[in-house]
Parts: sequence; C-alpha cells; structure tokens
Amino acid sequence: MAVTRARTVALATSLLLAGGMYGATSAHAAVDGCSAVTGASACWSSARDTFTVRDTALDGATVRVDYLVDLADEDVVGRCGSGRDGRHRVVRCHLGGLPAGKAVVWSVSTWRDGRLVEQGPMRYHTS
Repeated sequence: MAVTRARTVALATSLLLAGGMYGATSAHAAVDGCSAVTGASACWSSARDTFTVRDTALDGATVRVDYLVDLADEDVVGRCGSGRDGRHRVVRCHLGGLPAGKAVVWSVSTWRDGRLVEQGPMRYHTS
C-alpha cells in the first residue's frame, strides 16, 4: 500500500510540474499538445482555449503560431506571437468563445526580417 501511495504522489507531482512548465496551474489544466522549432515552442490547451508561445532563444527572431479553427460555415484564422524586442519570452493567446469539439489546426514558426526561418509541423487538436 505504501508503494502504491508513493507512485500516486510521484505521478501527481510530475503532472503538476509538467503543467507548470506549460503555463497550467493544476493537473486538470494540462496541455493537449506542444510543438517546437529551434528557438521557439508553443502549446495548445483546449481546457483554456489558449496558446502559450515561448521564445526560447531571445535572438531577435519573432516567434508565432498561425492557427485555423474549423467552425463549418465560417473559420477563425489567426496569429499569435512574440515581439522582436526580446522582452516577451512567454505570450498567452486566449481564443475565447470557441464551441467545444471544433478542430484547431496550428503550427509554430520563427521569422526574421519578415522571412520565414523555420516552421514546425502542422498540429491538430480540438477546442
């Protein structure tokens, strides 16, 4: 019984630490998926309908997430990202009012002087 409790505590601690790394405040607010490229990462949380975008290099490149939400008749297309000033290491973009279960297609990329440096793979999650 002591071993089972120790494993449960270890698992709960791991979930909380992972949630903290991705901007979540509890194990219930975990992320659905993350993607990374050189100098940048981004995560999607359907529980919050939020992207967390991180500039991990602070090298002057702009980090951005381009996304599309499939709402059948009218799609939501947008962009979320960091500035080039190097002061916004973490940016959170909340997509409020999304109906549950809608497709969210997105990718993270880095840009320098208006030119694409690197783009990660397209990711697919739901709201």
